[in-house]
Amino acid sequence: MSQEFFVERKRYWLWLALIVCAGLALRAAAIAGFNPVPESDELAYKSMALNLVAGNEVVDGIGNRAMYNIGYPLFILAPVFFFFGENIFVARLFNMLLGGVAIVLCSLVAKEAGAGRIGRLMAATIWAIYLPASVYGVYLAKENLMIPLMLGVVWCALRLIKKPSKSLTIGCGILFGLLALTGNSALSLVAIVAFALMLSPALMPQRVILAILMLGAALTISVPWMIRNMYVIGAPVLNTNGGFNLYLGNNPAATGMFVSISDTPRGSTWEDLRKKGEFQASETLKREAIFWAKNHPVEFVVLALKKVVYFWMPPLHEGRGEQSSVEKLVRVLWAIQFIVLATLAIGTLLIPILRNRRLVILWLAIAFYTAVHMLFYVIFRYREPIMPIVGVLAALAIESLVFRKSLQSNKSLR
Repeated sequence: MSQEFFVERKRYWLWLALIVCAGLALRAAAIAGFNPVPESDELAYKSMALNLVAGNEVVDGIGNRAMYNIGYPLFILAPVFFFFGENIFVARLFNMLLGGVAIVLCSLVAKEAGAGRIGRLMAATIWAIYLPASVYGVYLAKENLMIPLMLGVVWCALRLIKKPSKSLTIGCGILFGLLALTGNSALSLVAIVAFALMLSPALMPQRVILAILMLGAALTISVPWMIRNMYVIGAPVLNTNGGFNLYLGNNPAATGMFVSISDTPRGSTWEDLRKKGEFQASETLKREAIFWAKNHPVEFVVLALKKVVYFWMPPLHEGRGEQSSVEKLVRVLWAIQFIVLATLAIGTLLIPILRNRRLVILWLAIAFYTAVHMLFYVIFRYREPIMPIVGVLAALAIESLVFRKSLQSNKSLR
């Protein structure tokens, strides 16, 4: 390799380091300027982590033992609280570091998707400056951990197309195991990995072996928690919120967005149902949601389509309470960023040079992740884990446009 190659490589990593630093600076600014009081899911994760550190039963603030995913409190909050005490600031710093990892992963995913140096740096830049990526790091939310894990899975899927290997599939299985504990909706990415494995140059017997290795690695990570739940709540499940969330998204009062259980037909009897056990309560709600969907097929389909619209609706909504001028500005900039990224991402479908199997993988990741939320309900925060993929697509479009202009300029000079 020539000296010029090493100089270019060194220059690339220097640019990437600067982009990561810029992204970390924005996240640090969000932490310094925004100090919300933990609520809702945050309090549950905090309680689970504190009980774990104290050597008690893993339980949330209202007594549930498996309602929420264990991944984020286990892998992020518990270590923080163990070494630094109940320190929310340090937990936010860890979220910031996860954001830095995600920026680098965006560059790596873009590379596997076929991007050149400009596209890879652009993908990293997009995630570094995308405002919600900084703001959500302030919250004790599982999405902070889901994002790098999901990027890792997409990277594995893109690699599988070209060069399948045992180490790659085992690594992908470990990521799926961690995602199973962190955020169930991300397991929808199993579909893109299966698709990538079918497109890989491996023979069918090799594909079967690789799939078994991947499944084995995933189960090695997730099964211990499922065994724990078998003994504690009587069922080998990852969590007990599946039926609850399915019901919130499919009942006579459902709107497609989050609706409190108190505003549904189950509201008046929910506390009595909870006393039967969280797993039994969730199973009851699941049956009622399925029963409603079967008896109202048209309403179910219409509601599912509404959820797609809500899931990808530009963030033009207002926050709760009185907003400062800074918050209003951030929301306007966020909306502009989102619309630009979504437009550029859609543009990849219109650029012939980008139409390949790798682009299909990226779009399938978006499609399957969206489809999962069609079954449940939508909160804008749930969209954030898939937004880095939208950013990668936007970066591919930008790079293609830049090169097209360069080629046109060269032709005009001839």
